[in-house]
Amino acid sequence: MSRLLLRCVLALFFAAVLSAAATVPAAAQGPDGPSGDTGGFEKIDGTKLAAATLSYDATMKIDGRSRDLSSTQTFAPTSTGGADTWTLVNEIETPGGLRTDSLIVDRSSLLPISRHLRGRVVMDLAYTGPSTAGGMEASGTMKRRGQSKPIRKDLDGPTLAGGVHDVVALGAMPLEPGFRAALRVFSPQDQSVKRAEFEVTGTETVETPAGTFETYVVDLNVGGGYITGTVHLRKTAPRYYVKWATEVTTGQGPRTIRQTLSSMEMQASPDAK
Repeated sequence: MSRLLLRCVLALFFAAVLSAAATVPAAAQGPDGPSGDTGGFEKIDGTKLAAATLSYDATMKIDGRSRDLSSTQTFAPTSTGGADTWTLVNEIETPGGLRTDSLIVDRSSLLPISRHLRGRVVMDLAYTGPSTAGGMEASGTMKRRGQSKPIRKDLDGPTLAGGVHDVVALGAMPLEPGFRAALRVFSPQDQSVKRAEFEVTGTETVETPAGTFETYVVDLNVGGGYITGTVHLRKTAPRYYVKWATEVTTGQGPRTIRQTLSSMEMQASPDAK
């Protein structure tokens, strides 16, 4: 494989897995997953988050080749349209350049309000709802290689935006060993809804360059096995992840990515508990 082709493949794969990524669920292909068989949205408490800047060292392995990569996430309390919100910005250094994924969510429910991607793919997406009947809608545009396509999807119920959004929402739930949740996640790439399943299988002490943390160990399964893996979330709030390992199953073989927290700057939030 030529160096240029390898760089292109790595860039596309890394973008799909980490960010719109939306990452993790967004990368899954196929028809809509079950829309009603979910549970956990009512347990999300976004006030448990706190303003923070988190940096991660990452390693991606594809076709037997490994690449060292990095990403930075920032969480900031903001106000959007008069509503209290969190703004999550995920910056990913890929072989193809910097990719920025900005997500604005409701401060309490963590349901998405808007999402904006900048990089090889440019996307602007707005979420409306939930309505009195519980439905939501996602609409906007996605542009790649000069080609623009509209995005519009009626969502059956509360739905997350994908990428690290589902893991962030999971960390705002009352976790304990044995806890399970199944969440809807919208994939803008193929305009479908995926099912993301999570189970807390235990606890573990994890050493990282940013320090040693007591964590919950969470198994994840997105898209019926398309993406599987394990994340380690801090046991104390805010429960941001400190370690991440996922495998994507494709017709060309498995693709793996691992992330470890390398630095953390956190400031107290008046709403954090």
